[in-house]
Amino acid sequence: MEYTKEQLARIWLRSVPVNAWKRLDQLREKYGSAAGVWDHFTPLLYNTIGPEYFAQLADLRSEKLRSVLGAMEAFEVQAIFLGDEDYPYLLSQIPDPPDVLFVQGNLDAKKLEKAVGIVGSRHPSRYGSVQARRIAGELAENAVSVISGLATGVDASSHEGALNGKGYTIGVLGGGHAHFFPAENRQLAKNMLSSGGAVISEFPPDTPPLPYQFPMRNRIISGLSHALLLIEAREKSGTHSTVNHAPVQGREVFALPGNVDAPGSALPLRLLKEGAGICTEGEDIIAAMGWEKVPPKQLTLLADDDPETESNAILAALSVEEKTLEELIDITGLSAGDLSMQLTLLELNGRVERRAGRAYALMR
Repeated sequence: MEYTKEQLARIWLRSVPVNAWKRLDQLREKYGSAAGVWDHFTPLLYNTIGPEYFAQLADLRSEKLRSVLGAMEAFEVQAIFLGDEDYPYLLSQIPDPPDVLFVQGNLDAKKLEKAVGIVGSRHPSRYGSVQARRIAGELAENAVSVISGLATGVDASSHEGALNGKGYTIGVLGGGHAHFFPAENRQLAKNMLSSGGAVISEFPPDTPPLPYQFPMRNRIISGLSHALLLIEAREKSGTHSTVNHAPVQGREVFALPGNVDAPGSALPLRLLKEGAGICTEGEDIIAAMGWEKVPPKQLTLLADDDPETESNAILAALSVEEKTLEELIDITGLSAGDLSMQLTLLELNGRVERRAGRAYALMR
């Protein structure tokens, strides 16, 4: 992609550490544009921005800016600028929107007309993981986009649930695309991209993920969303900062209730006491936001070896009432081994629950 001088200058000003951004924005205001800073970049600015950042900007004017653009090309990252037509509208309205978004994949404004951010613990209980997948899947099935931070735990489960629901999902990174964190979620990110989603950051690709950048990332998660759902978090956690951004940005807040004595229930239960909306299923958010529910797709029984078809056959068999393992074998025609494997996957994805007497039912 070809960038104008002004756009290149804006990338240039965002390629130094965050600590310098405010001072550089003041220079933009003084000279009228990022290109103006580029044109007036002389030793006279040495004392204004300090020797460290002056040296970095000086380097970036030559070889390093080329390396930033090279990294963008290598990771297939495009820059979108505040004020552009394709910049997400909701995000542009927050108090401190990112000046540049580095986007990998498809940042689809149409699909952001209904969006929910889901955040929570990086070490959730099985209950938290299952519910995150289930609720995200229900939202996705109703054409509601799911936004999260691509971290381990609730974030990953939420993205997975959105993919299971054949929906649109965006992951927001706390560093650059070349320094993916956590590394084990890189494959999940690839799955999101291949499904038509996006992985975005306000940091250039070669920016390492540093702790103070994650609270900055959190305002983007809520900023892209119409509502924010909290699933499991202790009182003192990084998730707290995301929740704090939501009311400032005018976003609705929902929380999943949990056991009163579970550490991960502390923050959700407090938010519920303070007036957050209760969410036990995707429809709670859809109804509260006044969005239309998408009619469920009719599942059909197909006799082939495709795993997705096998899971659809099981879901169709359970669509009216619970069934025992033996009944499911008769209805689906699957072997006991194949059926058990598919049921386990559906349980992990929050679609099916096990009941007494070797019976199974759709998760409600």
